[in-house]
Amino acid sequence: MPTFTSTYLHLDAPCRWLRGNHHGHSTVSDGSLAPLDLVRAYEAAGYQYLALSEHDCLLDTAPLQPATAMCLLPAVEVTSCFNQTLMHLGADRALPARQLTPRQIMEEVQASGGLFVFDHPNWKSRPDYATDELLDTMEGLRGMEIYCGVIERIAGQARATDRWDRLLSKGWRVFGHGTDDQHEPVDHFVAWNCAQWPAGEAPTASGIIAALGAGRFYASTGVALSRVGLAEEGRAVVVESDADEIHWVKRDGVIFKKVKGGSDYLLLEEVGDPGQALYVRAECLGRGNAMAFTQPFWIEA
Repeated sequence: MPTFTSTYLHLDAPCRWLRGNHHGHSTVSDGSLAPLDLVRAYEAAGYQYLALSEHDCLLDTAPLQPATAMCLLPAVEVTSCFNQTLMHLGADRALPARQLTPRQIMEEVQASGGLFVFDHPNWKSRPDYATDELLDTMEGLRGMEIYCGVIERIAGQARATDRWDRLLSKGWRVFGHGTDDQHEPVDHFVAWNCAQWPAGEAPTASGIIAALGAGRFYASTGVALSRVGLAEEGRAVVVESDADEIHWVKRDGVIFKKVKGGSDYLLLEEVGDPGQALYVRAECLGRGNAMAFTQPFWIEA
């Protein structure tokens, strides 16, 4: 019998959601605010973790950590030899700039135990930034930015769910991230991830990165999820949120079900042919630009 599989904790496991941003820049690279000013701004906005992913430079977070209750994640945005800028979360060093292909960067990051994320693949001002042919060379990719806030004011078209669904429909298990990529204050608090964290445990930087790497998070631009996971021994997906509507998406980005309100109980038989559907994911829509994206639920025999 086919069933859904989930990267989230058991539906009834006590947990909380840690809000964070892991892509953005200070005056150490091309941002407008000093690192400490950014830390203070994100903590005041209710974030629990933050990374300052400077371009080709590893910012030492140790002097900043005593000033905040947030977990500060080590990160570098690495420039490839083709001028893509790509995320290295959990960085212990800066990789050589403009020398490695995207695939080589991914392999270096993964070999060191870090998390690689393909940043802003839909740069519309650069049609060759992340072609389908390039993305097809990235087998083993685990993370992609599907919403990057800064693109809203630079090139439009912030969403990259089309690229995400294409890779998911190839059978790749890629998780979708939301970030600010902040350079100016106008970029703050546009998109974020909420990592699922066991209740009663103190968050750690390494643990948050591990949760992101395992797909225990959702991406958001304003909608909050309270519960998400499997029921009926994997034959149903439960989503509870403060959204106004939920859209269920399956293979090739097809929207196969729309539900008014923020909660739904999706049964496997609603998907159609499970073998053809391959996966489902939920887009929880709120007012204006507010939405949240769950990670995929895979359908396995």
